[in-house]
Amino acid sequence: MEIRTLIIAILVLGILMLIYIRKSILQLSTTRMFCLFLVLSVLNIIIEMVEYGAFVYPDASFLWVQGLSRGLYLITLLAVIFSLCLYTYSRFTIKRGISAKYACLSAAPAGIGVLLVIASKALFGGTSSPVLLTICYVLGMLYSVAAISLAINYNGRAKKEVFAAILVSHLLWCAMFVYQIVRKGTQISSAAIIISAIIIYIFIENPKDYYEKSIPGVRNKDAFIAMLAERFAQPRPFFIMSVIFIEKNILFTDSARKALEEEQRKVAEFAHSDYQLNAYMSSWNTLSFITRRADIVERFMSAINLYKGIGAGSYRFTFSVVEAPRIVKELDKAMQILTYVSGEYAYAQSSPNIVIDENIVDKMVYRNTIEDVVRQAVKDKSFDVYYQPILSVKEGSFSSAEALVRLRRRDGEKYISPEDFIPIAERCGLVQEIDDLVFEKVCSFIAKENLSSYGIKTIEVNLSGNEAVDAHTHERLFRKMEKYHIPPNYINFEITDTAHITGDATFKENFKKMREQGFTFSMDDFGAGDSGLLELLKLDYVLIKMDREFIWNCLDPENPEKLNVLKHTIDFMKKNGLHVLAEGVETLEQARILIDNGVEYLQGFYYSRPVPENDYIEFLNAQKGLVHKADGTADR
Repeated sequence: MEIRTLIIAILVLGILMLIYIRKSILQLSTTRMFCLFLVLSVLNIIIEMVEYGAFVYPDASFLWVQGLSRGLYLITLLAVIFSLCLYTYSRFTIKRGISAKYACLSAAPAGIGVLLVIASKALFGGTSSPVLLTICYVLGMLYSVAAISLAINYNGRAKKEVFAAILVSHLLWCAMFVYQIVRKGTQISSAAIIISAIIIYIFIENPKDYYEKSIPGVRNKDAFIAMLAERFAQPRPFFIMSVIFIEKNILFTDSARKALEEEQRKVAEFAHSDYQLNAYMSSWNTLSFITRRADIVERFMSAINLYKGIGAGSYRFTFSVVEAPRIVKELDKAMQILTYVSGEYAYAQSSPNIVIDENIVDKMVYRNTIEDVVRQAVKDKSFDVYYQPILSVKEGSFSSAEALVRLRRRDGEKYISPEDFIPIAERCGLVQEIDDLVFEKVCSFIAKENLSSYGIKTIEVNLSGNEAVDAHTHERLFRKMEKYHIPPNYINFEITDTAHITGDATFKENFKKMREQGFTFSMDDFGAGDSGLLELLKLDYVLIKMDREFIWNCLDPENPEKLNVLKHTIDFMKKNGLHVLAEGVETLEQARILIDNGVEYLQGFYYSRPVPENDYIEFLNAQKGLVHKADGTADR
């Protein structure tokens, strides 16, 4: 090999080492093995340069330099390929660790080569012996063959680019060893070293691949998973701390995203400068940190509690911590619990701090069980639709009903509450599929039973936010109704989360097109959350459904003055041309008060619980010719 090639190899490896170290690499067994590979490679090439000089300038007094440099070249070459083999092992093993037993066993071929080099003068007459060279090259090739076999057997444990880079690198080394065996005295190992180092750096070990592009200094989820895998492979306990950024405004615009990233950058810098903690983006709204020290956990938690009071912008911070392996014992479980806590669990909590314990883990297991049931139900189209009758005060009959989705447990006996499975379906992106399944069943039921013959004029169907902002919703719904020959005005859509979607351009366009086609809309859960007076004026509703809790608060016998709130609210709605429905009616007294104050439609357990299709038809048959219960004369 020419001296120029060796110099170039030294320069390239030196630059790689400098970049690699300066980029704040992860403290993993793989990164340590790659660093060792680079160091040994530089040492091997330096020794090869010394050997080259000793042969270029022959002198009897330098014969010992030739022999020594050749021997050291062989030893370091075996060390280089041995380190590359260890790197491959750490890349493809689940635990990512290298046991002392494995290291000793795998070092045996290299150890044999070293002993042969040391005893080369007695055994082979010197280090330049073709027999010694062949033996050492064969031993080195055994490492590459073993590494290739390992990579092929466990290729499913690594990404495709990782597998390809490892495979190409070791095939290159095998080719190099074969070439040097055939062309005795010709050394091209530096070429194999530099090419394999560049391949591994570019496709696997580039530090940039472990950092968030939009947030300087914050490591990404891949880095977090790699670091956790390393920690779980070790017996020592550690803590996973997280700062969860919970948005106060659900509309996640581009400006909101930039504001979130800026908040995350500030917290990451604060954690690193004051506590020497590296920040990992474990989820889009969560920064996670890993430490072995319990005192750091307490101090950092207190600091975050104080920090979030200094202008946290549009976000509130929730701090969480879990101890491993006491609470979570494996990587997959840890990622599941962190995802759960940073998602629906944290959003439902008012506490600024969450200490993850067995109780929270059990809740996550229950939540995941529900998700499995939901996914299977979507696949099997096994959701049930129940109907809750709605009384028309003016007509004295149950002229409409609300269609409600129900999900049966796997045991087939009990149902899972919609309050449990709907948020999970929304998180999993399944709510639109559920809406479509429910709407199909509603249309089929209306047509099959000819509900209009029972005096039913409308069926109320919930329209989720996801459906409302989908540009194709109006076409999809209209096609289903045409399929079953149902006129658009027979379905009234109940819209929830109005505050979060009424400003959306797609929703406004959908609303306009559906109104033009004859669909009508009602605001659901008025008086709960963000469904208030301001929202009902933004869209052309025909019906306002007052929330059960709002109704019950206004009818509180211990606070009779609250009834005035109900009266003024109903008057306001009716003056604006809106019809009013009261949910949650459970007593005759409630019904009478609501009717006296102008409520036009009543819905609740006093009249009927939500019932399956057959029971709903029986209910309609039983109600024919009867006076509604609100006047107190109907059969109970």
